[in-house]
Amino acid sequence: MLKENDSGKSTGAEAADSISPHPRTRPIRALVFLFMANIISGFAQGITMLAIPWYLVSELSNGKFINSAMAGSVTLLSLFWGLYAGTLVDRYNRKRIFQLLTILDACILVSAGLLSLYMGYVPIVLIVLVYATTIFTYNVHYPNLYAFVQELFERKYYAKVNSAIEVQGQTTNFIGMMLGGLLLSGSAGISWWPGALSFESWHLQEVFLLDGSTYVLGFVLISLIPYRPSPKKRIDTGAVWTRIQQGFAYLWARRPLMLFGICSHLMFFSLIVIVHVVMPIYVSDYLQEEAYILASFKGLYALGAVMAGVIGLSPFVKRNHLIKQIIALMLLGSALYFVCATTRSVRITLLAAVLFGIANAGIRILRITYIVRIVPNHVIGRVNSFFGVVNVLTRVMFIYLLTIPFFAAPDNGGNIVYAMALLGIILAGGALALLLRFGSFDQQAAVE
Repeated sequence: MLKENDSGKSTGAEAADSISPHPRTRPIRALVFLFMANIISGFAQGITMLAIPWYLVSELSNGKFINSAMAGSVTLLSLFWGLYAGTLVDRYNRKRIFQLLTILDACILVSAGLLSLYMGYVPIVLIVLVYATTIFTYNVHYPNLYAFVQELFERKYYAKVNSAIEVQGQTTNFIGMMLGGLLLSGSAGISWWPGALSFESWHLQEVFLLDGSTYVLGFVLISLIPYRPSPKKRIDTGAVWTRIQQGFAYLWARRPLMLFGICSHLMFFSLIVIVHVVMPIYVSDYLQEEAYILASFKGLYALGAVMAGVIGLSPFVKRNHLIKQIIALMLLGSALYFVCATTRSVRITLLAAVLFGIANAGIRILRITYIVRIVPNHVIGRVNSFFGVVNVLTRVMFIYLLTIPFFAAPDNGGNIVYAMALLGIILAGGALALLLRFGSFDQQAAVE
C-alpha cells in the first residue's frame, strides 16, 4: 500500500532544508543501492523497448502497422497519465512508489512470459500490455527518482548525483539494448561472434521472463535503501486541466518563451519517433539488417548522450549564447536525418546515432538551463507540463502518420526514408523559427 507523505505548511525550500544530514556511511549505502536498482530497471526497460518493436516488424506481416498504432495509442494515453504521475510523486512515499512499480512490472512481465510459453506464441494483447506497462512505469520512474534523490541526499550533492544518474541511465540503456539485440538475433546472425560461444536466438516470451526476474531483484535492492521521508509542502489538488490553463496563460503572455520551448523540444520529439517507430522499419526493410544493428543504433545513441554528459557543456554555456548553441545542434540533427535518408551505409547510420545522442543531450541541457534562468520557480512545473503536452501531441500525430500504407505496408519499407526527410525538414524549420526571433529571447530574459 502506498502511504501519503506528511503534509505541512512549509515551503519547498524549507522542506528541502529540513532533510537531516545522514551519517557519512548512510548516503554511500543509499547511493550504492539506488544506483544498483536503477541499473536493473534501466537494463530491463532497454531490452523490452528494443525487443517488442523488432518482434512486431520482423515477425508479423502487419507488424509495422501494429507497432505504429501501438506506439501512438500508448503515447496518447501517457499524455494524461504523465500529468497525473507527478501528483503521485508529490503525494506518496517515494520508496514505496519504487517498490510498487518494480513489483507491478515483475508480475506483468513474468505472467506474460509464462502465459505465452503455455500458449506457444505471444498474443498481441500481451505485447501491448507489456509495452504500455513499461511506458507508464517509466513516466513515474524518473520524476520519482529525482524527487527521491532530493530526500536522500544533502543539497550540495544534488548536482553530482543527478549527473551521475544521467550517465548511469544512458550507459545501462546502452548495455540493455545491445544485449536485447544479441538475444533476438542469436549468434548465427553475427559474423564476428566466436563459434565457441554460439547460442540460439531467444523468443520474445523468454525475454519477458528475463526482464521480469530483473525487476524482482530491483525490488530487493530498493528495499535495502535507508530512507526517511522529509516533510512536504501542502499538496496541490487542482484539476489537471486547470494546471494546463495556468501554464498556457503564463506562456501566452511571454510568446518568445513559448516559441523557444516548443521549438527546442522538436529534437526530443523526433528522436523518440525515430528510435521507437522508424528505426525498426529502417533497419529491417531499408538497410535489410538484423536486430543487432537496431540494438547498435539505440546503444550508440545512448553512448552519444553519455558522451555529452561526461564531457559537459558548462564551459560553453558560460561563454556562448544558449540559443545559438541550440540552433546549431538542431541544424546538426536536421542534417543527420537527411544523411540517413540518402544512405544505405550501416557505418554512416551508426555514426549518425552517436551524433544524434550528443545533439539531443546537448539541447536538453541547454534548454533546461535557459528555462531555469527565465521561469520563476512557482510556475516552472506548469510551464514544463505545457511543453510536455505539446511534445506528446506532436509525437502522437507523427506516429499515426506512419501507420498509413505508404510507410507501413510490407512492400513499402524503403519509403521510411521519407519519414526521415520529413523530420529533417521539421527540425530545420524549428531552428529557422528560433533564428528569426533570436533578438526577442534576450529581451524576454531582460524582462524576467
